[in-house]
Amino acid sequence: MDRWILHVDMDAFFASVEQYRNNPELVGKPVCVGHDPKKGEGRGVVRAVSYEARAFGIRSGMPVSQAYRLCPDAAFVTGEFGNYRVASGEFMDVLADFADGQHVRRASIDEAYIEVTFKVKEYPSVVDLAKDLQSAVKVQTRLPCSVGIAPNMAVAKVATGMNKPMGITLVGQETREIMEFLAPLKVDALNGVGAKTAMRLERFGITILGQIQQMTVAELWPVMGRGSSWLHARACGIDERQLIGNGPWVRKSMSKDRTFMKDVDAENTPLLHHVIAKMCSRIAQKLQKKELKCRTVTVKIRYADYTTIQRSRTIPVSSNDRVTLIRTARDVFDHKRDPHRAIRLLGVKVSNLTEAKEELTLIDFL
Repeated sequence: MDRWILHVDMDAFFASVEQYRNNPELVGKPVCVGHDPKKGEGRGVVRAVSYEARAFGIRSGMPVSQAYRLCPDAAFVTGEFGNYRVASGEFMDVLADFADGQHVRRASIDEAYIEVTFKVKEYPSVVDLAKDLQSAVKVQTRLPCSVGIAPNMAVAKVATGMNKPMGITLVGQETREIMEFLAPLKVDALNGVGAKTAMRLERFGITILGQIQQMTVAELWPVMGRGSSWLHARACGIDERQLIGNGPWVRKSMSKDRTFMKDVDAENTPLLHHVIAKMCSRIAQKLQKKELKCRTVTVKIRYADYTTIQRSRTIPVSSNDRVTLIRTARDVFDHKRDPHRAIRLLGVKVSNLTEAKEELTLIDFL
């Protein structure tokens, strides 16, 4: 029996949520999720961009001031992670309706794998199933997605990126079809091959997957060492992993950060403490609303030269108390910061989350 795996990836997820769900008037317009650029004088980076914004050369991670210069007419929206989490949940619910046994393997907030080996029998073809799924996602979430179809997860992941946005890409079952599909692609098309690995391969004259296909594992060993077998298998489209659902999504952390319009002098402790308090208050409100508590508090400090440090402290008892979070975060900040360096950004993150209702109290033992 032919095995079919679908990799489903939301198109420009954060920006699409802002366009299609939160601000419909932004549909078709360049959108950047990030801080207000203040007409080119703002601080911070672009966290996500719509396809319309990408046409102007704007990319995620770019300073908002640079993005503004590239496209002054772009809409900049701050975005709320809670909105993205809700949209992601709806997306995963749709995938469960199409997956064999409702097993969905989430890869991130906006992408997942599903196996449809048995479900496909209800359709004329696997492409028809993918079209139906894509339509269901659009109707139920109002968001666009792209689908990669292949006999395994590794190849399906590569296929998804071939025809974005709203694309469907099919890679056949035959070994020859799979290898021909992969052969002309750059080595970093494979999930797991990052920039450093690609640069290393390029130093040996290897730039496309077809070159790796023509090599033996022994020939690849001087380049990749113990990673040679894995890379050779993936370049040939071999991936024997079983698709196992990863269960209900569990939130692992909450965070807030603040990028200052101008670097804050290290001696301005009252302002820095005030910012920490505001962030902790917001996080405490969210924890209480979600009926969660945390054990670990992390403070992030980015100095004027972009050097960034993160320091954490685990508190004795899980808490969602505002005062406790503020006191802990301020104490970490005061003890770990460099008192002689100006600060560009402050952030607070809480982790080791547990459900508040699961916390035991003394009365439980009486």
